[in-house]
Amino acid sequence: MIKLPKHVKTGLFWALRLGLGGLFLYAGAAKIGAPADFATEIANYQLGNTLAPLMAVTMPAVEIVLGMALIAGTRPWVRAAALGSAGLLAVFTVAVTTVVARGINVDCGCFGGNAGPVTMVTVLRDVLLLAGAAGIFLLSAQLPVSTPSEA
Repeated sequence: MIKLPKHVKTGLFWALRLGLGGLFLYAGAAKIGAPADFATEIANYQLGNTLAPLMAVTMPAVEIVLGMALIAGTRPWVRAAALGSAGLLAVFTVAVTTVVARGINVDCGCFGGNAGPVTMVTVLRDVLLLAGAAGIFLLSAQLPVSTPSEA
């Protein structure tokens, strides 16, 4: 394991928190106003179409809550949001990988309308985001607690 100075770990921790948290806030906000359109995009993945309406209504709110917890949460909330984000990103990664493997031409739906088609770039992006969520979780355990409210 690579040893990094505390200030580098702290900077990386905050960069990952702000980056992933901001991304989840943006993604959730972009989809929350058009659940019917998002349900169609989910159904196009051809993975359990009966769940598409429920997912379209709940997923944007979950993304927003995760984003807020990553950015503004205390240490336990950040750790929980990192785990939740990792779980969600793992599901997203499996979904986009199966679409690419089956050769289905579908728009991502990741950031609302016109997010672009699912490609290997989408898979790679999701893998990197998953690594970022794991990084937040791991770094949150290595860094000292900075305030009594985070103890």
